[in-house]
Amino acid sequence: MNIVFLSEGYTTNQLAQFLVAATNAANILVTNQPFAEYRPYFNAYVIAVPSVESGSDHPNDGLFKKTYFNSTYGYSDYIMSIPPDDFDVNYNNGQGKVDALLNTYMPSCDLAVLLVNDSRIGGSDGGGKVAIAAVSSSLGDILLHECGHVVANLGDEYATPYPGFPDTEEPNTTRETNRTAIKWNAWISTNTPLPTPPTSQYAGVVGLFEGAHYHATGWYRPRLTCRMASPFTGFFCEVCSEALVLSLYRQVRPIDFFTPAGTNLFVTTTQPLNFALTVLQPAAHALSIKWLVNGTEIAGATNSVLTVLPAALGNATNTVMGRVSDLTPLVRTDTSNLLSQTLTWTVTVNLPHLQLSAPRWLGDGKFTFRINGVAPQGFAIHVSTNLSAWTSIATNNLVNGQSDYTDQSGADIPIRMFRAMALP
Repeated sequence: MNIVFLSEGYTTNQLAQFLVAATNAANILVTNQPFAEYRPYFNAYVIAVPSVESGSDHPNDGLFKKTYFNSTYGYSDYIMSIPPDDFDVNYNNGQGKVDALLNTYMPSCDLAVLLVNDSRIGGSDGGGKVAIAAVSSSLGDILLHECGHVVANLGDEYATPYPGFPDTEEPNTTRETNRTAIKWNAWISTNTPLPTPPTSQYAGVVGLFEGAHYHATGWYRPRLTCRMASPFTGFFCEVCSEALVLSLYRQVRPIDFFTPAGTNLFVTTTQPLNFALTVLQPAAHALSIKWLVNGTEIAGATNSVLTVLPAALGNATNTVMGRVSDLTPLVRTDTSNLLSQTLTWTVTVNLPHLQLSAPRWLGDGKFTFRINGVAPQGFAIHVSTNLSAWTSIATNNLVNGQSDYTDQSGADIPIRMFRAMALP
C-alpha cells in the first residue's frame, strides 16, 4: 500500500524539516495497530513542494498565508481544508494540485497525506480524498483518526450536532438496533445488552452505544470510546480495526509473486514440477498456505513450495491451486473473502507412454507387432539379446496412437527382445 506525504506550508529552506516530519508521520502510522501488524505491506514516499510562506491560513485570527495548496483552518479553527472549500471553491487551487502531483509522480498512490507546517492542532479527511494533519504536538492522534476516514471510510462517532451531514452509515456507525442485523454483530457477546449502557461495566466490550454520526440519539457506535469517537483515545476499536484491515486487503494481495509465471502449463516430460508462492507476511503472525491438486487438499502441504510429479497427475488436464489466507483475529466478518487469495495453474499432462501388442508370425521368417500409446516426437524400436545392450533398428511416428512394425529377419536368429522408446 503506497502512502504519499505531500508538503504544505513549508518554504524552500524548510523542506528538510518536512522530510523529518514525513518520516515521523510514517513511523506513527506503522507503529500503531492495526497498521503495525501489517507494517511489511506499506511503502512510504514524499512529494516535496515549497510554499512561498510557512504555516496555514487562520481566518479567525485574520491570518492568511501564501501556500502551495492554499490550506486553511476552518471557522472552528480545528477543521482544516484545501480548495474546493468554503474559502476557495476553485478545485485547481488545492485538491487539483494534489491530484496533478500524484498523477505525475505516484499514480499508484493508495493514501495521500498532506502534512501542514503549523503548530496549531488541526486536520480533516479532505472530503475523503486526502488525510490532512498539522504537524502539531497532536500529529499522531489527528493523523490516525483522519486516516481512519480516508482508508476505511470510518465515520465520526461524535454526538454533537452537524446539521445537514449526510445520513449515510459507515462501517462503525448504524441506526440498527436488531441484534442479528447489526453489521458488527460478530463482535457482540450474547450477554451484552443492546443498546449498551455507557458505564464502566461495558467500557471494554463491543456493543451498541448510543451517540454517533453527529447525533446524540438514534445513532450508535461499537465501543464506548475509540479513535473515531475521540482522536486522543489511543486505539481503534475492534470494529474499526477490522474495517481498516479489510480496506488494506482491498489494495494489497497476499501473494506477491509466484512461479511458474505462466498459469497454463503443457507437460510432456516426467521432470518434477515445482510451484512456489512468495507471500507478504504480516509482522507478528504467519499467513496460512494450502495446496490443492484437482480440488483435493494435499495433507501436510503448508509450505510456500509444492513439488508435483507429472506421472502422478496422469495424462489429463489438471489443476494445481495455492491458497493463501490471513487467519488474523482482527477480522471476524469477511463477506468478500478479501483475506484469501487462490492462484490456479492449469496443467495439461501428455507424457509419452508406449505398449507393444498383437505379435504375429507372418511366415517366410517375418513377424509383426503393434506399438500403441503416446509419443509426440516419434519413437524408436530397440532390440537386445540380453536386456542390457540395446540397439536402435527403426524410428517412426504414431498415427492415431498406433503403428505397426514388421521384422524381416525372424528366421534362424536367436531369441531377441524388443522395446519401443519415445523420442525426446
